Amino acid sequence: MTAVAEEKYTLKQLRNLRGYSREELARKSNVTSRTIYLYESDIENLRNGKYVTLDKIAKALGVGVTDIFLDPDSEKPKWIA
Repeated sequence: MTAVAEEKYTLKQLRNLRGYSREELARKSNVTSRTIYLYESDIENLRNGKYVTLDKIAKALGVGVTDIFLDPDSEKPKWIA
């Protein structure tokens, strides 16, 4: 799983790489699918999210919290066809 974290992926891309639906990730992380949707659809929601919630999502994806953030200075996310 370290190989995934070395690349720059969005939350949605990480979820898709794991083969999880939004609902499945919500169950695995014990957060609502609405929260997953909000974090995936708007980077500001993700940046302003509670650390505890982000940690649950990151753990369910097998990455660290910082691996699901793309700050303005980071390289662009990888394109997944």
